[in-house]
Amino acid sequence: MKIILILPACVLLSAFWFGSKEFICLPCGRECDNKVYGQDGTCSACGMKLVDKSTVAFKNISVEELCNRITSNPDAIILDVRSPGEFKGTSNDVATFGHFKKAININVTELENRAGELENYKGKEVLVYCSHAHRSAVASYFLSTHGFKNVKNMLGGASSISPQGNDCLKGYYVAHDH
Repeated sequence: MKIILILPACVLLSAFWFGSKEFICLPCGRECDNKVYGQDGTCSACGMKLVDKSTVAFKNISVEELCNRITSNPDAIILDVRSPGEFKGTSNDVATFGHFKKAININVTELENRAGELENYKGKEVLVYCSHAHRSAVASYFLSTHGFKNVKNMLGGASSISPQGNDCLKGYYVAHDH
């Protein structure tokens, strides 16, 4: 017995001309950011909401690339999205690593409510980091979907910075003692 499926021409043409949408997890800085899904839902690895891949407009960069951006673009905005204790080096709960001297500190959990503080920087390059590049990916996505056109997320986070081995960072980064 043959089953013949007849689809309306508009369905066939839209699939042909527009292709299927691709979804990825709301960028979380983990390996699952690279997995592509064919439909909306939640990421099977991290549980984050899946978003249309075409809406991810920020760029991931290495520590070295961030350092190059800081030196070649002194007007770049550096955004640290860790807790104030992590930023200042006063947290006893987690390792604090260090911070960039001219960074603005807005905890990722407060970013939506405090985004107005960054409104004047929408036209500038915004370099985002945290401790391990999980929160910064979330913040970078938020910014890039709220009018910020030049957002870059530092991969690895502050935990991957070795200020002793990077001459470029010497004037820009303060390592915490603990």
